[in-house]
Amino acid sequence: MSGDDQGSGRLREAGWELGASGLGRAAWAILGSFLAVLGVVLLVSGYSGYAAMILVIAAAAFVNAL
Repeated sequence: MSGDDQGSGRLREAGWELGASGLGRAAWAILGSFLAVLGVVLLVSGYSGYAAMILVIAAAAFVNAL
């Protein structure tokens, strides 16, 4: 067996419908902007752990927008 999906009848390209290609780039940019603002607000409020996590998620959303 070679490990590819020849016999399974599935296309290799088939996968999740939502993701970087499922949502528009504008939607990812808006989500990233919202999360970045929320992260800064949490950071100013003193919630450093939550702020760091939100900023990491915002960065991931911006990567999807590229």
